[in-house]
Amino acid sequence: MSREGLPAATRFLVIAMSLLYALAAVAGPVLVDFGSTRDVVLWMVLLLCGAAFLLVGQLVTPPGTLSALLVSIGAVLGGLPLFWTLLVPVAVAAVIACSIALARRDAAPA
Repeated sequence: MSREGLPAATRFLVIAMSLLYALAAVAGPVLVDFGSTRDVVLWMVLLLCGAAFLLVGQLVTPPGTLSALLVSIGAVLGGLPLFWTLLVPVAVAAVIACSIALARRDAAPA
């Protein structure tokens, strides 16, 4: 894989996952019958906070340990309400692995 392959793929995956989380936060209360208002609020808070952490970790912070930490926290937060989909946990694992690999690559001396 080229030197730019992993950062570009990770950037795409993180942005796509944050858009998925935001879409699920908006569409969930419309499509899913929640038992209480607390469940709706918890659903929306986890997904929107996960999307926010992903975007801040990817777009605002410089590449490194803090970026990997924010992206990982965001991926896990948003992945909690969507764990039953089976595809989201795989994407969460891929995003976490890629962000940690990038952080380790940036920290290694040249």
